[in-house]
Amino acid sequence: MKAVLLNNRYRILQTLGRGGFGETYLTEDTHMPSGRKCVLKQLKPVVKNPKTPLWIKERFQREAAILEELGQGSDQIPRLYAYFSEDDKFYLVQEWIEGLTLDQYWEKEGNLHRDEVKEILLQLLPVLDYVHSRRIIHRDIKPENIILRQGDNLPFLIDFGAVKEAIATEISEDSGSSYSASIGTPGYMSSEQAAGRPIYSSDLYSLGLTAIFLLTGKSPHELETNPRDGEIIWLEHAHNLDRELTQIIDRSIRFHPRDRFSTAQEMLSALLNGAKGSDGTKSTGITLNVAPGGNSNKSYSAKSDRYNTIGINSKKANQPKKRSLLTNLSLFVLIAIAVAGGTFAAGFAIISSILRSPQSPTQQAEIKPTPSRPDIFVNPEINPEKPKANTEKEKPGKEENFQKAEKILTNIREKAEQLPAKNAKQPEGDNKTPKTLTKIDVDSRSEINIPILTTGISESQLVSTLGKPNSERKGFRPDSRVLVYYDVVPDRVNLSYESDNTGKIRQTDVVLDSSVSLGTMQQTLAKMLGGDTSADIKDKLRSVYNRQTNFSFFKVDNLEGKVQRDSKDRVSISVWERGFQ
Repeated sequence: MKAVLLNNRYRILQTLGRGGFGETYLTEDTHMPSGRKCVLKQLKPVVKNPKTPLWIKERFQREAAILEELGQGSDQIPRLYAYFSEDDKFYLVQEWIEGLTLDQYWEKEGNLHRDEVKEILLQLLPVLDYVHSRRIIHRDIKPENIILRQGDNLPFLIDFGAVKEAIATEISEDSGSSYSASIGTPGYMSSEQAAGRPIYSSDLYSLGLTAIFLLTGKSPHELETNPRDGEIIWLEHAHNLDRELTQIIDRSIRFHPRDRFSTAQEMLSALLNGAKGSDGTKSTGITLNVAPGGNSNKSYSAKSDRYNTIGINSKKANQPKKRSLLTNLSLFVLIAIAVAGGTFAAGFAIISSILRSPQSPTQQAEIKPTPSRPDIFVNPEINPEKPKANTEKEKPGKEENFQKAEKILTNIREKAEQLPAKNAKQPEGDNKTPKTLTKIDVDSRSEINIPILTTGISESQLVSTLGKPNSERKGFRPDSRVLVYYDVVPDRVNLSYESDNTGKIRQTDVVLDSSVSLGTMQQTLAKMLGGDTSADIKDKLRSVYNRQTNFSFFKVDNLEGKVQRDSKDRVSISVWERGFQ
């Protein structure tokens, strides 16, 4: 028996879901050579008279056109391929996003780590900003209506309420009057949305409750409200949150709209910059300027630029500054010392990397940590910020002197490479040919060995193995300490270890320069986990390395971890014992 084709084109493969407004199917498009898979949504109007009025069909057509526009303007909204009506039923044919909805993802992974929830919010808020700029309110944001695409975990918004509202109209045969059913999901709807008057912050309210579900596993109906002010009580169910995320979620779910974020841009800016503390001061973070909304020509693509609604006002700060001749002379002194000590090659590699760097050490110290987690490798006590006014005009001949300095360095390097290494042993049977030093290329992607120690060891074991740390500071948890080792591999690798009040190491962090190879990063992660890594974890590391995503979270046995790319384009890997963060 031949399978029935809807619209003489779409063959149903399986049922994806059923709801009050219709059914959703996975279908095959038989008119396409590839037989591409599509999602087909069947929507049935709620009417009491036998025939659907013409105005409902026209409204459905109008809302479908808006959905088409949204899909074309954002890479995180499924594209609309077609729409049609048959037998008083309405159909939408949309792009199929293969992956898990957030509720399915929670079922698989359990409560999410705070950084993973932050990442999801950071990726969704620009999409909501775009939707709102088109004067559209989603009206049904909840875990089931956000899909994490397979491969890169990029979140997609699905099931816009506007289309449902277009056909969710009841008509009385007696009076001819009509009214629209309430659109949204009880619990995730704000009070004004439940009353039929949704505003932009209504979507942010639903998004905040979605974040709470991911952090706690509690649906809105499982949470109590304060009888005095109607505010939702949720913090007692959450663990290991930071103050910034707590304040942002708390503000997004306020009962009265005036107390919430008014726009998605405002919430996104707070998440990037850090929420205000109780003293009114902002937490340390990168200062960004949020571009105004309302530009229909913008494409909100998280694949190419996760924050393309954000304008980082840092062109001037990022411009490389030329080093003074005095700085170069200081480097010559270092070279002379290195040559005299017979360790020129290693010394020159470090000095050469400094010369090639677009930023001076002072500039690097001025870069502030990312808002998601303070940069553990910036210690103001070791690298104090000393901004200096530079109003003096560049003197004639300064660039020429700099070029001469580079030439001299090159000549010294060529001669130094012929020198024998100090205390180097000569090969047996050949006492005539000295063993020459090999030049270190800091830009090389060759494999390097990074000394990683796993969690569970004591601080004393750590120090006896790696030596005294460059820096020590208090950790985020009570009675915890962070021991930091800078430049374990010069200009390429920094390490830090965090211990608890028992003196045991509970978390390991490594920050790797983009010049480090993927193979080295995989070996390093395997060491941090105490053995081989699974194919799934390797894929997550690879996706960050290849810039397919900026963040991935993983769990294995009693350990949890994350891989992310930071604001300096470095790859940061963190592994901690479950329950420590």
